[in-house]
Amino acid sequence: MRPAAVLIAIVFGSSAAISFGLVATVIVLFVLKGKYPEYGGELVPLMKSSSWFLLLLAASGASLYSTLKELRWRRAAVAAMCLILLGSGLYFWPRG
Repeated sequence: MRPAAVLIAIVFGSSAAISFGLVATVIVLFVLKGKYPEYGGELVPLMKSSSWFLLLLAASGASLYSTLKELRWRRAAVAAMCLILLGSGLYFWPRG
């Protein structure tokens, strides 16, 4: 496996794990929203975070697949993954 494919696989695995945790938390909070209304305010930011990481999961998955199969559009997929990774980093960077 190429070194770039290993790095893309790390991004893919990390985004899959984070996405799974966020989506599971959204489901739990959605179910508990009726019993605990104070959790209702947490759903919107949590769904935004889930969207970012699901988008990163899709982009890194396409990037990994195209890199492993050496498809013509792999550079575009890697560029999209990098842009989404950069965008999510800027979105979640702590503001002072």
